[in-house]
Amino acid sequence: MPVFPRDISDNLRGTITLKQQGGNVNAKIRSNADPAPSGAALAKRRLSIALVLSAAMMTVYFGFMGLFAFDKPLLGTILAPGLSLCIVLGPLVIITSFLLCLAYVLWANRVFDARIRELGR
Repeated sequence: MPVFPRDISDNLRGTITLKQQGGNVNAKIRSNADPAPSGAALAKRRLSIALVLSAAMMTVYFGFMGLFAFDKPLLGTILAPGLSLCIVLGPLVIITSFLLCLAYVLWANRVFDARIRELGR
């Protein structure tokens, strides 16, 4: 097993040269700390989409909770016999969460995964 050494030099291109008595060994090193600009842009895009969808869900949920806490008479409005506005809006909050999740999954499968594959090439 070779003993590496006394002299290790590193240049900015990511090549490391190990000098030893018998000769030099060169290795190309890929750095994860400095991603390609397109990878960074893709990560930024994913974060912005996640934040927008999260904000939309929080708005819907906390809007419903705010109505429930501060305007119960509005939620108690009878739309039809046995059907109040609260009974309609409650399931809509849940349906909205599924739709927002579906929107993210469709985007991730169609756009994000395809671009990740392109970066790997």
